Amino acid sequence: MPSDAHRYSLRAVILTRGADGCSIYHEKGSVFHPSACIKVADTVGAGDSFTAGFVSALLAGRSHLEAVALATRVAAFVCSHHGAMPTLPSEYRVVEA
Repeated sequence: MPSDAHRYSLRAVILTRGADGCSIYHEKGSVFHPSACIKVADTVGAGDSFTAGFVSALLAGRSHLEAVALATRVAAFVCSHHGAMPTLPSEYRVVEA
């Protein structure tokens, strides 16, 4: 994990790469997760929706890998619609583990 993560007591650092996916670095190692192949309608809200999906999954007790997978799906869904706040389908709602 990057040394600044230890300096600032971060439990995870995520590097998003847009259409090229993202990498997550955490205390147990690192994971790359590819982006979904979608037809992009609008990228406004992509970062916020990714963050919301990731954090909500972690708070529900999911692993880092499960959280980044959900975050990627949510951001892809948002990017495939116009506007920053499309109504998410129920399959993107996180239920506590």
